Amino acid sequence: MVGMIFDTLKDVEKFYKSYAHEAGFSVRVGQHKKENEEILFKRYYCSREGYRKENITNVTDESGNKRKTHNVMETRCGCQACIIVKLGSDKKYRIVSMVEEHSHGFVSPDKRHLLRSNRKVSERAKSTLFHCHKASTSTTQAYRLLHVSEGGFENVGCTKRDLQRYYCNLRTKIKDADAQIFVAQLERKKEVNPAFFYDFMVDQQGQLVRVFWADALCTKNYNVFGDVFLIDATYTTD
Repeated sequence: MVGMIFDTLKDVEKFYKSYAHEAGFSVRVGQHKKENEEILFKRYYCSREGYRKENITNVTDESGNKRKTHNVMETRCGCQACIIVKLGSDKKYRIVSMVEEHSHGFVSPDKRHLLRSNRKVSERAKSTLFHCHKASTSTTQAYRLLHVSEGGFENVGCTKRDLQRYYCNLRTKIKDADAQIFVAQLERKKEVNPAFFYDFMVDQQGQLVRVFWADALCTKNYNVFGDVFLIDATYTTD
């Protein structure tokens, strides 16, 4: 593995996560060094690297009241497995160091789909979720539907909690259901085509007020001609 060359850090991360999935461990992205907006080196760790700070069960808030914190299961054990990549003179990233040995057991094949670094809310899952919510169907039922349509929970690509968190995060930005679906569609386009760009604004009530998007062709035309087109959505509607 040492000496392998990648065009981008995204390619490095994708490769190491795929390797980790096959082996049965999860990946955590580590620290990096930057210079002139370029990342010179970056580390990728086993997710069980290091140790968590000691849990404090009783915390006193500003008013002097004591409250209990949630106990978090200890998952780190000081594992040293990692890879380090460096940027070369050819502007490509090379794996210059690797620690292959782990200080813990690996996840069994039937549980690998639960590894955090390998989970992702897919476009199909997003589409199913929003169509279910539009029909007043819960996230739990949407997840069960994905379980049936994908042929098992291991093929869904995420957990029910991932799906709930994704929908909750989107709802905090935009409160209108139709707007949520619209922005989610733009996000899916961006995932398929990294050259696709979009941005949006919401008001203080969380309502969608402005949206801008441009595909690769629009960006290229703008660089050549420097023109911007304004689309009047109310044309011929009055």
